[in-house]
Amino acid sequence: MLLEMWDQFRQIQGVTVRTIERIPADKLDAKPIPNMRTVRELVDHMYVYVRGVPGAILKGELLQEDCPSNAERLTTPKDLLAYAHESFRMADQAIAKMEEKHLGQPIPTFFGRDITGSGLMQIVYDEHLHHRGQFYAYLRVLGIEPPFLWSFTENAPEYQPRELRV
Repeated sequence: MLLEMWDQFRQIQGVTVRTIERIPADKLDAKPIPNMRTVRELVDHMYVYVRGVPGAILKGELLQEDCPSNAERLTTPKDLLAYAHESFRMADQAIAKMEEKHLGQPIPTFFGRDITGSGLMQIVYDEHLHHRGQFYAYLRVLGIEPPFLWSFTENAPEYQPRELRV
């Protein structure tokens, strides 16, 4: 089930990347919605758990320092794109090493309770989609049309749908 979810996330990643590509350099520090993150901070936050959680599942513990903000070093649209690709690669490599035991075991977290590895992967998925929706709202407020949510076939080849295996 994890592999199916991750394959769906891979396709979602392709749309997210195409969304990040639409950010003009002069809008990185825009706060299109008052009292919320800047565009740069939001993209950083979209990937904090993607980067940190899969590796933490492998080591059997999720600490706050596993999910640090990197917003300060993301100073250009190119930086945001590289960060998105790097974050996905980090997660993809960790997921390739996961076994059933990693997904079923309770993982101590900085959230204040233990969560199974599969539960943490669901959080990664949900958190990314939740904030991508917020990102779409940001772009629309800035007058930028985001890509269609389900336009997976328009992704770069590495993020396009694969043939269904029957």
